[in-house]
Amino acid sequence: MPDESPLIALTNFTARRSGKPILTNVTFALRQHECWAIIGPTGSGKTTLLQVLAGQFPAQPGSLSRQASAEFVSFKEESSRFSYSGYFYQQRYQATMGDNPEGEEPAYHSIPTVRNYLQFTESPENNALVKRLGLEPLLDRSFLKLSNGQTRKTRIGKALLRHPTILLLDNPFVGLDKTFRAELTEWLGELMNHGLTLALVTDAENIPPFATHVIVLKEGEVQWQGEVKSYAPPIQDVVESPLPILQTKPKLPDFAEAFRLRNVTVRYGETVILNNINWAIQAGEQWALLGQNGAGKSVLLSLLYGDHPQAYANDVHVFGHRRGKSGESIWDVKRRIGFVSPELHLYFPQHLSVRQVALTGLTDTLTPSKNVAPETEADLIQLLTYFGLIDTLNRPFGTLSAGEQRLILLIRALLKNPPVLLLDEPFQVIDAHHIERARRLIGSLNDKTILFVTHNQHELPDSVDQIFDLNAVND
Repeated sequence: MPDESPLIALTNFTARRSGKPILTNVTFALRQHECWAIIGPTGSGKTTLLQVLAGQFPAQPGSLSRQASAEFVSFKEESSRFSYSGYFYQQRYQATMGDNPEGEEPAYHSIPTVRNYLQFTESPENNALVKRLGLEPLLDRSFLKLSNGQTRKTRIGKALLRHPTILLLDNPFVGLDKTFRAELTEWLGELMNHGLTLALVTDAENIPPFATHVIVLKEGEVQWQGEVKSYAPPIQDVVESPLPILQTKPKLPDFAEAFRLRNVTVRYGETVILNNINWAIQAGEQWALLGQNGAGKSVLLSLLYGDHPQAYANDVHVFGHRRGKSGESIWDVKRRIGFVSPELHLYFPQHLSVRQVALTGLTDTLTPSKNVAPETEADLIQLLTYFGLIDTLNRPFGTLSAGEQRLILLIRALLKNPPVLLLDEPFQVIDAHHIERARRLIGSLNDKTILFVTHNQHELPDSVDQIFDLNAVND
């Protein structure tokens, strides 16, 4: 008879962060061959539950028992192998794709390649795993310079190379294109059949077919848990709260053409990221920017936003001026743009308060503005209230969930009421309720020029009516 004792069990477990309860009296057991889907609203404690199961949270005596160790793939890794706190955001766009090329001094300390990060050693099994993840051509690329989706794949690969008994995945499908999401779903199902035990954070609409159980969290408490066949997602009440009307006067566009790229190519040595791109965006147009992982979407936005040095070697016109030719500074560009991206999220200082993080949008840096107009303060309160986050105003950014952090960064992009919004996967790790609120808000901004990057076209606001697909033009 098989052993039914749990591999990891929690009994009335309570977790606090900065004195605030994140999980309260949680009782839960993870047994061999199970796959638990952990679902719940933004900020409900889902990631914290994974951290507890991974042994990354202190436990009161008697509240946790463990029979096996687990590999945890987080949304943002800080470890001995790599920490974003050692680098600056624009560093990922510097001149080479390798790790500290010969003749160059490291900017801070040695940046690992994908091979280093994975601690990859050659073997038939390891080679097959890396090839299946699509990481083989990336092994000698700097980890810092991977796209968001490539970074997610690499983190998952690192965990799988350790051949874990238990795998804990925080939003494993976030940031992945449709093709690889399907491949990863199939692969995890195969691993389940070979004895892997899983727990993963996902949403109610995307519970994977291999899941055996569901646990639902809300405000840190267990609302429901049981077999997946018995789970019925609740019907969402659609409450259309009044849209916020910003007191900060919108910065009117002083340009007829927002961006133009002529035959733009970005390469690092022999690696071509963007190839002969031509695209023009007129003032007031709203575009979806699509493409598979690694297609160059974030690199393209970095050319427009002024973060990428190869903008100066290409014919890139921003607000009617060619970059590097007109004397217009990077700050002249940034002041007209509200910006959010997964990469920016990774580098944000965790010690700043939510208020301070939002106010960095006024300086277009990671430093908050010291001179804040009363209407800006009022707008911040209004936006936080609209998203149900007013109680986070003075909390440290690092104590929020990843979804709450992403909403704060969206508020940061909106706060100065700029004429242009560059929104790179702005809804990652946000629940359906908050996504709908954000869609409505962005969709109401008819006077703005918007570029919206997503792997899920259902996320697009209704106002976005044009598509630029990098897969079709980046040949």
